[in-house]
Amino acid sequence: MPDRKCIAVLGAGPAGLSAALWLRNLGFEPRVIEAAARAGGLQNLNFLVNDWVLGQPGQSGPVLAARFVDHAVAAGVSVLTGIRPIGLTGRSGDFSLRLDDGNEFACTAVVVATGTRYRAEEVLAGVEGIAGMAADRIAYGPYAFVDLEALAGKRILIIGGGDNAFENARLLAPRAAMVHLAVRSHSRAQQGLTSALAAETAVGRCRLLESARLLALRVSPAGIYATLAVAGDTERITVDRIHVLVGYEPNTAFIGETIPGELRAAMRFDDHGYLVVDAAGRTGAAGIYAIGDVCNPAFPCVVSAIAQGAQVAKTIELDARIP
Repeated sequence: MPDRKCIAVLGAGPAGLSAALWLRNLGFEPRVIEAAARAGGLQNLNFLVNDWVLGQPGQSGPVLAARFVDHAVAAGVSVLTGIRPIGLTGRSGDFSLRLDDGNEFACTAVVVATGTRYRAEEVLAGVEGIAGMAADRIAYGPYAFVDLEALAGKRILIIGGGDNAFENARLLAPRAAMVHLAVRSHSRAQQGLTSALAAETAVGRCRLLESARLLALRVSPAGIYATLAVAGDTERITVDRIHVLVGYEPNTAFIGETIPGELRAAMRFDDHGYLVVDAAGRTGAAGIYAIGDVCNPAFPCVVSAIAQGAQVAKTIELDARIP
C-alpha cells in the first residue's frame, strides 16, 4: 500500500518549491527531485535585480533562489539535487518513481515542474563560420547579462526579438560603441522596452534590423565580420561580440522515456512541446500535474510559477479526498 502522503515534485525552481511548501503545509510529504546540482531553477542565472516579485525589492535571481530553497528546507521539505527521474510505473494513488541514483520510492501523485532551458548553440548551428568562433565571443541566454560594464566601447550584435533581447540592447546601448539588434521577423517585446530602444536608436547608439537572419561569421583582427540577410538584402557588419537571446524551450523531453505509454498518451502538449494543463494544473493523466514555465509559455515568470505551485497543491489535496 503506497504512502498516500508522498508526492513527487520534479523540479526545484520557484514553481516546484512553492508546490512542495504548500503540500507540506497541507499535510503531505513532498519529495523534490532536481536534475541540476543546485536547486532554485533559472533564477540562479538571473544576474540582474528582479524587482517584479512583491516584497523582495532589490534582490537578484540567485538571492531569490536561495531564499526559496531555504524556506522550503526549513519547513521540512526534502530537496534532492543532481538526480533525474528515469521511470514511472503504476497509476494515480499508487505510483513508483525510479531515479538514476538507483533509488525508487512510492508516491501518490507527480508534479512536473521542470521549467525551461534557454536556447543556445543549436540556434547558430547552420551559420557559416560558427565552428571557428571562440567561445568567449558569443554569449547565450542569461550569460549575455554578465558583467555588462566590461563591454563598454564594444560593438555588439544581439540576436532575438523578445523581452530579453530588447532589455539586453537597452542596457548595453549607453555603454557600447554600437548595438545591432537582429530580429528574425518582428519585435515581441513589451512596449516599454521597444520605446526605450527607440530612444537609443534615435541618438545613434542602436540599430534595429527587422526580418534579419545571420548567414555567416568570419573572425579578423578588426573583429567579427557578420553577414546578415536583412529584409531581402545582404548586410555586413563588424562587431566584437554576439549575444544570442532567442527564447526558451520546455524541459519535457524526459517524459517520453520516463512516463509509460498509457499515461503519456493522456498528456497533452502544444506545438512547441509545452505541457497543456487545465486551470487547476491537471495534465489529463490521472495523478500527474504540471506547473510553472513548463506549461505556461504565455506568462513565464517567478510570480506566476509560485502561484501555480500553491494552486496545484490545493488541487492535489482536493483530488486526494475523492475515493
